Amino acid sequence: MSVILSDMQTVTTRELQRDTRSVRERLLAGQKLQWVLGKKVVGHLLPAAEATPAQPWPDLMDRLRGTYRRPVGRKQPASRLIYEDRG
Repeated sequence: MSVILSDMQTVTTRELQRDTRSVRERLLAGQKLQWVLGKKVVGHLLPAAEATPAQPWPDLMDRLRGTYRRPVGRKQPASRLIYEDRG
């Protein structure tokens, strides 16, 4: 015997098509909904999570300078260094 306990309310395809506003209001109110087609669950509709501000990226050049303790980056292009090295 299978017993499904859920606090989710169901919403049908017809209700999604014809009464989208009420479905949207239920989601905005924080309700979790199950989208059903007959007796089969097609999907879950959940309220959107609040957006969090993005964290700043670390300064990678400062990290490289701290790791290697020498200047990072070349003053000359690599082709010039190869040309001088070959003589």
